[in-house]
This record gives sequence, C-alpha cells and structure tokens, in this order.
Amino acid sequence: MSIENMLKSYADSLREEDVKEEKLQAAIERSKDAFWESEAKGEISWLEFLYQQAAYIQKRWWLAQGLVLTVLWLALYLSGSSVYERRCMGILIPCFGILLLPEFWKNRSSNSMEVEGAAYFSLHRVYAARLILFGMADTCLLTVFCIVSAFTLQMAAMDFLIQFILPLNVTCCICFQTLQSKRNISVYSALMISMGWIMVWVSFVLNERVYERISAPVWWGSAAASFMFLCFSIVRVWNCDFHCYEAI
Repeated sequence: MSIENMLKSYADSLREEDVKEEKLQAAIERSKDAFWESEAKGEISWLEFLYQQAAYIQKRWWLAQGLVLTVLWLALYLSGSSVYERRCMGILIPCFGILLLPEFWKNRSSNSMEVEGAAYFSLHRVYAARLILFGMADTCLLTVFCIVSAFTLQMAAMDFLIQFILPLNVTCCICFQTLQSKRNISVYSALMISMGWIMVWVSFVLNERVYERISAPVWWGSAAASFMFLCFSIVRVWNCDFHCYEAI
C-alpha cells in the first residue's frame, strides 16, 4: 500500500472515532513545546543572525550611496569648493539618506508583513539587524568622505555640520517617521516628502539675508535636535507595532 493510501485509510478511520477536544488541545500544546525546544537548541547567535540578514540586503544600495558621496566630492573638488557650492551639498546629501528607503520598505511594498510576522525571528529583530548593518556601512562611508574632504577640500567642521549632517539627519527622520506610520503611505510618498524637504532646504540656504542672520549656536542646537529626533525615530521604528497589517 502506498503512503498516500495509508494516510487516506488512517484519515477514514479517524472520522469514525470521536476526537476529544481535551486530547486535541493537549496534543497541540505538546507540539508547541517540542517546536520551541527544538528551536532553542539550534538558536543562532546575534552575530550569525546579522550575517544572515546582511546576505538579504542588496549591496547595490551601499554602492549607490558610495556613488553619491563620490559625485558630491568631485563636484566640490572641480568647482573649487566655493561657498555656494558647499551650500548646494544639501541637494545631494539627502539622496544618501533616501537610498535607505528601498531596503527598509521592502517588507511593506512586497506585502510580506503577515508572513514575516509569523516567522521565528520577529520583525523587530529583522529591523534591528538592518539598522545595525546600515549604520555600520553608512558610518564607514561617511567617515571616509569626511576625512578625504577635510584634507582635499579644506572644509571646516561647521561646514560639515550645516551643509552635510543637518540635512542628512532630517531626511533620515522623514524616512523613519513615514516607515512606522500606520497610514497607507507608500515608499513613493516618503520619497516625495523627502524631495520636498530638499527643495525647502536649498531655497533656505541660498537666501543670503536669512542664512547670514543665523548664529553658530543656533546651528549647533539645530544639529543636536536633529540627532535626538533621529534617535527617537529609530527607536520608534524598532518598537513599532508591526501587527497592524490592515492599516498597512
């Protein structure tokens, strides 16, 4: 007798018997205990989990971020790094943060939230791993860019703060805030909001009368506030209740 016939015969025999609800629930509970016990024995370390998640990230986005910084450095170097050229850094720098969107939004855009929500590793762990991996990669890229620019372009720390760090932080805040929104916001909506921010920032820094009236303490305070809000946005993404699938 084939396995299929054996299973069919067994199923037919069960239909003739009364299945007690208590025994059924007990069998389910024992199955759950056996599953978790088996998973606990084979649980991987956090370094192994990071390595696995790194394999799922498309490396082209890191290459694209490196390309953005390269184009920005070339534009500043070939133009002599004039004052207005430095202020226009705000056009390209937010693009560096916008390139985070595809990887962080692919769960929502591919409608895989329900599937991943039922997986052994929760979405909170998945997003935490992505945040760590992108944080490590972006820190390396930005460190190299800042060191090279400091020696070749003679840029001061204040220029990096105003023209580089501040618009980048605000762009990342926009991306993370729209990501954890319970409203039906697509990745294109987040992109449009970020592009709107770029237009506002460029029009602001090119307005000489307004720009010159802002003192250094105000710039430092704005940068500190952007850092704190960025940390707040990241924590909200990590703690976001990803079980509200109907809203997504």
